[in-house]
Amino acid sequence: MSDKTSHGDADRTTAHPSGTEMVEPSRFRIRDVRIDGGGAVVRVRGGGSYRLVFDVLHDCSLCGNAVNQVIVGLAGEDRAQASVWNGKQRSGGGVKVVNAGTSVEALAEDNPGPAEWVNVSCDLVVPDAPGVYSVRARYAQAYQGRLMTAEGRAIRQPEYPDVLGWWKVDRPEGPGPDSTIGTIIVEA
Repeated sequence: MSDKTSHGDADRTTAHPSGTEMVEPSRFRIRDVRIDGGGAVVRVRGGGSYRLVFDVLHDCSLCGNAVNQVIVGLAGEDRAQASVWNGKQRSGGGVKVVNAGTSVEALAEDNPGPAEWVNVSCDLVVPDAPGVYSVRARYAQAYQGRLMTAEGRAIRQPEYPDVLGWWKVDRPEGPGPDSTIGTIIVEA
């Protein structure tokens, strides 16, 4: 069940205004969210699959050698819908293989220099029921996730189900309003 509000609440969405960033403290920032080629808030005639594109800057000096992910989905759901970034401390630096030769091998970024903004994308599925659906993001540390940069998308990658289950890890209700990166308004 997605967290949705009435059409009357559509003008009070929690998406970050254009030009601002969503910040996951000590981990990552997201900016320039576009849903189906529009802005961070879109009105659609029905549910279905919608393309989400945004920039992410992952910079987590506290993460050590962990493999981190950025996952996205709809508020109120039990699991994330997509993993869009996979890597070590800092985004950028191109595609590499982490955990090579193990059961948790995956494509990732392992940038030895300063973190760089990277552009990622995925598809999200929104229910047919009219309402306001908040698109949210959070981090995971599930060893494997997809790297959905342009370079990563050029290489076939599975969706790793374990990473999607991080949606409610340490957050029983899932990512909160501060994690909102966009809004999809399904009109009747």
